[in-house]
Amino acid sequence: MLGVKKSKSREVRWMLTFADLITLLFCFFVYLSLFNKPQVDLKTGFIVNEKTISALKDRLPDSTVSSLNSMKELFFENKEQFVQKLEKLIGQKQASLYKTQILIESMATGKVEEASGVMNVVVLINEKVEEDLRIPLFFAGNARRGPVDPELCTIEGLTRDAVEIQEFDYVLGAEVAIIPEGKFETSFPLCVVNDKLYEDPEEILVQIGKLRGDVERGNFVTRSIMIQDDEPLPSVSFEINRRDLYKGISNITAQISPISGVKTEIPLKFKGTAKEGKDFRFIDGATIMIYPYTEKGTVELEIIQDEVPLYATRTLVVEMDDDAIINAEVGRTAKQVNTIIGAQEMKDCSGINRFLRENKAFASFELNASKSRCILSLPSSFLFPSGGASISKQVVGQLSSFLNEIRNRYELEGDAIRVDGHTDDVPLSKKGKIKNNWELSTMRATNVATLMMEKVGFNPERIAISGYADTRPKTPYVKTDGERKNGKELREARNANRRVELIFTRPAKKERTRKFFPDPDAG
Repeated sequence: MLGVKKSKSREVRWMLTFADLITLLFCFFVYLSLFNKPQVDLKTGFIVNEKTISALKDRLPDSTVSSLNSMKELFFENKEQFVQKLEKLIGQKQASLYKTQILIESMATGKVEEASGVMNVVVLINEKVEEDLRIPLFFAGNARRGPVDPELCTIEGLTRDAVEIQEFDYVLGAEVAIIPEGKFETSFPLCVVNDKLYEDPEEILVQIGKLRGDVERGNFVTRSIMIQDDEPLPSVSFEINRRDLYKGISNITAQISPISGVKTEIPLKFKGTAKEGKDFRFIDGATIMIYPYTEKGTVELEIIQDEVPLYATRTLVVEMDDDAIINAEVGRTAKQVNTIIGAQEMKDCSGINRFLRENKAFASFELNASKSRCILSLPSSFLFPSGGASISKQVVGQLSSFLNEIRNRYELEGDAIRVDGHTDDVPLSKKGKIKNNWELSTMRATNVATLMMEKVGFNPERIAISGYADTRPKTPYVKTDGERKNGKELREARNANRRVELIFTRPAKKERTRKFFPDPDAG
């Protein structure tokens, strides 16, 4: 009997212990419920993309990450849809373990067109509230925020005050959202301003602020909203299309229309007779920058002109590189023609230069200048038959007319004239009348000088004659690497070197001379 009593006593103690355990568990869950406050979130969509996979691959099992790949680029409007799909893929157990991490990394960026006008941002709570709940909101991002005005943040307000709000990207109807008693959600208006600026996408960051009372912020308290611009590309044009430039600093200016909200880059390319580094240089690079909200941009151009005579010209054609322009398209004036006017005090050859430019028959003639000389190069192919020294009959009249024109130029009045003959490096045949290139170059110079004196009327006292054979080539026969030219390059060099040069030189000042050993018998 005693043994039976002891057994019942142990059974009672065990039953009491189990009851105590149930009570403790109940109390524990009640205790936890006291700390599980209602949570407030911003309503957002969800999408799995490469960024999501990359962020989760080191934190989740490989099998879970692999399953997420089948959800890539699928958009879910709310958390419930996303979780339902996730549970089907990885199971409820796995989903319960990892869904919060996956949801946070899969929050979709909201995109809204600039012309959308009024949009409503939804705020959610997971339990009904017993009284109205005020939720403070904060706004950040690179989008320009306008005023908080319930009347302005309406379709009518945006239309009525369209001009006044052009400087903003969005305006607000409120900075506080209120969830009414007994409700699970509310919304507040956010109004996108449809400005006239071409802009990059702009971001609005909406964030739930600190909450008071028996509620707390959830996992989705920040939402990114991207405003997608709908304006066409602005156009860029040069401010002027033609001008004269002189030695010094000049600006090349481009203007944009309409004004843009992003930086515009306009790379320039150039061509013409002006040489970079010799006639001009861009001081800070050949790209025009037009900064946001400004009308114009410039680059500085330095005109060098160290060796260009007074009134001589070079042409610099500057063009916009339309394939490389960033954030704009080419407008009406994409080319600017600059005429660089010589400023160096050099020998004035402008009259000859003008005559050559106006008379295409003498296009093969070449004119150069230095401080004291005008050097006029006449190609032998124009003057003489191949290998001959006599001026071709068909060009005598034309050449005489040209020489008569330059004889009457006031800037050449009184100049000493040297007539120099030059040949190429090909030796003459010993069977011909002319024995060598020295003789050929001298005879050619002599015949041109004779024409100048006898037919045109140049003063013989001002003329001197020289023959240099092939010793002073204008175009070298050797390449820059030291290798001798051949083929087409060699033919072109020889053709350029066969010439007669007329060199007009300022007369030297007369010098007084003195005889050091006078005749002792002189009186």
